[in-house]
Formats: sequence, C-alpha cells, structure tokens
Amino acid sequence: MSFKTKWGLGAFAASVLLAVPAFAQDDYIPDDDTSRGERIYDSGRGGSGGVLNDFNVSVTGGLNTYTGDIGDDTGPGGFLGLQANSRPLPLVGLELGYEGSRNPFEDINGGLWRHNVGALAKVGPELGANGNLRPFVGAGFGVSLLNPSEDAEVLFDNDVVTEVPLAAGVDYKFGGVTAGARATYRLVGGEDLGLAQDGNIVNFGLQLGGAF
Repeated sequence: MSFKTKWGLGAFAASVLLAVPAFAQDDYIPDDDTSRGERIYDSGRGGSGGVLNDFNVSVTGGLNTYTGDIGDDTGPGGFLGLQANSRPLPLVGLELGYEGSRNPFEDINGGLWRHNVGALAKVGPELGANGNLRPFVGAGFGVSLLNPSEDAEVLFDNDVVTEVPLAAGVDYKFGGVTAGARATYRLVGGEDLGLAQDGNIVNFGLQLGGAF
C-alpha cells in the first residue's frame, strides 16, 4: 500500500467523521432566555432547564508506542488524528475519532501503519468560573487496520484488530477555541501479524480545535 493510499484512507475516514450530522445536535435554550443563539446550560433544578451541547472538532497528535511482542519489533512513533466531541450532559462527553499512526520497525526497513476509527465516552466535572476546565477519564471501543510497509511486508501480515481505549486527560475551552492533553492505553485484541503476535498501545497527545 503506497504512502498516498495510506494517508488517503485517513483522509476518507476523517471526511466521514465530519459528515455525521447526528453528532451535532441542536442547542436547547430555556424559554425565558432572550439571548438566543448562545450555547448555555441551565442545570434545570426546576425541571425547565436546557441541555448543554458543546460541539467541537479538533486535530490531535503526539507520541505512539506498542507493548508486548509488537513493541519489541517496533520503535516509538507518532500519530495524527481528528476528533468530533459533544457534551450532551454536564458530566458526560462523547467523542468520535480517526487516528493514524506509524511506528518504525527496529531491524528492517519499513514501519507499522495503523488506521483507527473509534468512539470514546468521557466522564468528568466542569471546573472554573464558566466550567471551561474539564478533567476526565474515558473508555470506548474502536477498530484498527494494522499495515506493515516496505521490507516488513515480507515478514508481517496485515491485520484488523479491535481496541478498547482507556483515557485520562483534561480539556479546556476558551471562547471558540478548545485545547486539551491526554494519555491513552489501548487494549488491542485479535492480533495476527505473523511474527509479532501481541501488544497493546500507549499514546500521549495534544488536541487543538474549535467549538460550534
């Protein structure tokens, strides 16, 4: 699979992600609010509040590494991704994302490419005067294509695997800009690359995006 094809798959997945209309729900605004068009949350203690529904899209990138047998055969690499986030409840956030990574093989030319699509549920409080600081923990599910390139194609096979990401991090929103940092441990199942039979994924990343 050529370099253009690999990142073409990523671009296609990102386009599909941005096209999901159901993920961007309409904002609910209390009847007595005269500043229409504003994203607000009223806790609804009296039963008439609205629903917080931030929606943002962000670009993410950082360090990616494998554990286990796959980690023995590969070195640290990098990843890039695209995420769409929504917060339908005060303590709960939902995220859909694409992530592409490449880790070089240690003793042969080539790298292990990974293309992942997945979902993550995040739970955490809103801190600060305006609730802009949002630490969280999260768990989810995803599917990845693992694709060795160059000389590694002779020794290793392509594989489709499942992932269970476990994440911890913090998001911050200032105006229409969102930023964040997180660490993620991904439990990987069903590996069948040939010589490298097992390995989970650890990555550390930063996000930057815009709210809508």
